[in-house]
Amino acid sequence: MSKELLTSLFVSSWYPNRTNPTLGNFVQKHAEASALKNKVIVLAIFPDPSIHKIEISEKTKGNLTEIIVYFPKNINANSILVKLQSIRNSKKAFRLACDLVVKKYGKPNIIHLNVIYPLGIWCLTLKRKWSIPLVISEHSSGFHPGVNAYSSLILKSCKRVLLSADHIMPVSQDLANRLLEYNAKVKCTIVPNVVNEAIFHPSSSVESNKLVHISTAFEPAKNIIGMLHAVHILALKKINFTFHIISDGDVKIPHELARELGLLNSKVFFHPTMTTQEIADFIRTCSALVLFSNFENFPCVIPEAFMSGIPVISTPVNGIPEYVNTTNGIFIPVGDKNGLAEAMLTIINKEIVFPPKDLQNYALEKFSYASVGDQFDSIYRSLVAI
Repeated sequence: MSKELLTSLFVSSWYPNRTNPTLGNFVQKHAEASALKNKVIVLAIFPDPSIHKIEISEKTKGNLTEIIVYFPKNINANSILVKLQSIRNSKKAFRLACDLVVKKYGKPNIIHLNVIYPLGIWCLTLKRKWSIPLVISEHSSGFHPGVNAYSSLILKSCKRVLLSADHIMPVSQDLANRLLEYNAKVKCTIVPNVVNEAIFHPSSSVESNKLVHISTAFEPAKNIIGMLHAVHILALKKINFTFHIISDGDVKIPHELARELGLLNSKVFFHPTMTTQEIADFIRTCSALVLFSNFENFPCVIPEAFMSGIPVISTPVNGIPEYVNTTNGIFIPVGDKNGLAEAMLTIINKEIVFPPKDLQNYALEKFSYASVGDQFDSIYRSLVAI
C-alpha cells in the first residue's frame, strides 16, 4: 500500500532564478530529490531592479512546483527610505506567494527551510500561523569564522529560527556542530548534497592529463589564485596536462594571473557557466576534480565527481573530510601549492588509481536522489501525522 503524499513548502533563501541562474542550484537538486517521495512547493523571492511591480513565476513538473517571486528594488540608492521600501516589497512578495500556495495547493504539511538567512525569520510566522513543523537544511559558510562570516545581527536572527526548528539537516557534521551551538536540543540529521545519478555517470574515455576545478563564484574561500600557482609549478616540470576552470563568478583576476604566468589557453582554460548536463558531460572526461579551498562546507561538485567516477584532490577543510578519504581522493594541506602540484602529478602519472565503479557505487549509496529523497521523507514523516 503506497503512502499518502505529504506537501512540503520548500522555502528557499537561495535558488536558481532569472537574475542569478546558478544561485543555490544544490538546493534545487534537494527539492528534486524530495519530490521523488512527496509533493514539493518551492517558494523563493528575489529582488529585480528591472521591474516596477511584483512578478510571480510558477511552473510545475511532476510533484515539484517552483514559485519564484520577484520584487522591485533600487540598487543604486542607499537611503534609509529606499532600503525600507525594499524590505516592504520583499515582505509583500513573500506574503503574496504564501497566499498563492494556500489558495492553489492548500496548507502544507511541513515547512522545509533551505538556508536560514534571510527568509528564515518569516518562516516563524508561518509555523505559528499554520501550526506545522519546521525543518531546516543549511549550506551557508556564514556560520563559520572567516571572510564569509555572518554579522552578529544576522546570527542573532538565525538563532531565533534555530530555536524554533523541529529538525535540522545540515550538509556536514562540521556545519551541524556550528548550528548546535545555537540550539543544542534540536534533532539533527546530516543530509548531504545530492547528485542526479541519471545525469552523472562514469565514462570509458577519461583523459589522464585533464584536471578540472568547478565553483559557482570566484571568492577567497576557493583560493583559485593559489591553485593557479600550483598549476604553474606543475607546468615547469614540462608535464603534458591541461587544467580547466568552470565558473560563473568574476574570474578577471585569476584570468589575468594565468596570462602573466604564461598558462592561459595553453595549460589553463576558463569556461563560463555550464548547465548541469554540460558539467556532467565535461567532468566525466577528466581525471580528477581539484579543490584548494581555505574553507568550505561540502560542495556538490564532490559527489558529482564521485558519481562520474573521478577522484577528488582537496584540502581537508570543514565538512570535506567527512566524505573524502584515501579510497576516493588525495588531501593536501591548506595553502600548500607544492603539495597540490605533487598531488596533481600523482593523478596524471597514475601513481594511484581509483576505480571509477567504486567511486560511483559510493556516490550512489551516499548522494543519489533516491537516497537523499528517502532521508527527507523519513524526517518529514517522523514529524507529521496523517
